[in-house]
Amino acid sequence: MAAYEDVDIESRIDRLEEIAETLEDGDVGLETAKELREEADDHLVALREALDVDEGELIEIDDAGSTAEDH
Repeated sequence: MAAYEDVDIESRIDRLEEIAETLEDGDVGLETAKELREEADDHLVALREALDVDEGELIEIDDAGSTAEDH
């Protein structure tokens, strides 16, 4: 199973946007800001791992799950 299948990418990106907006508003205390930053870092790590591609190359997968190299 690929890493991206284990991560809800869209919800993590949405949460990162929420965190950014909250921090930009400046209406949070230092401790809360630190906690939000740590949460954002966790989301970024998960997204980087989920979106990591082998040697920076994108591969196409058809509906059957085969790559161009498989044909």
